[in-house]
Amino acid sequence: MKGKIHGIVIMFILTVLLAGCAGLAGKMSEHREKREKKIEEGYEAMKKMAFSGLYQFSTTRAYAAGYSSMNLSGGIYYLTVNYYDVKAYLPFFGVQYMADTQIGSGISIDGKLEDIMIEESDSRHRVLVRFSVDSDSDKYLINLDIGPSGEAYLTISSSKRSTITYVGEVTPIEPEEEEEK
Repeated sequence: MKGKIHGIVIMFILTVLLAGCAGLAGKMSEHREKREKKIEEGYEAMKKMAFSGLYQFSTTRAYAAGYSSMNLSGGIYYLTVNYYDVKAYLPFFGVQYMADTQIGSGISIDGKLEDIMIEESDSRHRVLVRFSVDSDSDKYLINLDIGPSGEAYLTISSSKRSTITYVGEVTPIEPEEEEEK
C-alpha cells in the first residue's frame, strides 16, 4: 500500500513537471519569435536609413591600437551623412604618421562622400556602409557597421594616422531644406 502511494505521488510530480516544461517551452518559443521579428524589423529600418543617405553616428567609446578603450559618452562626438555631405568631429587616440599642423588632435571632416558601397548581411542582420572622404589635409576611408537596433561600429583609416574604431549609435536625420533661389 505504501509503495502504491509513493508511486502515485511520483507519477503526479512527473506529470506536473512535464506540463510545466511544455508550458515553458511554449513561452520560450513565443519570446524567440517576438525577438526575431523585432530584429528583422530593425534590420529593415537600418537598411532603409543607410540607403537614404541621411543619418548620424554618435559615439560612446573609442578603441585605438595600443590604447585602452576610452569612454566618450556625452554626445559631442559625431559623424553625419547628409546625402553626399559628410561632417565629423571625433577625438583621435593613436599614432600620427606625418607631421601636419592642420590635423590637430582630433578628426575633423567636412567633405563630399565618394566611392560609396552598401552591403547587406541578411544572415547577420547588419548593414555595412563604406565610403571615402577627401578633406583639405587627409583622405579618410570610413566603414560603418550598423546592427538592427542602431548600435554601430565606425572605423576610420587614413594615410596620416593609425586606424581607430568608435562604438556608438546611428540614428536617422531629417533632410535639410534647400534655400529658395
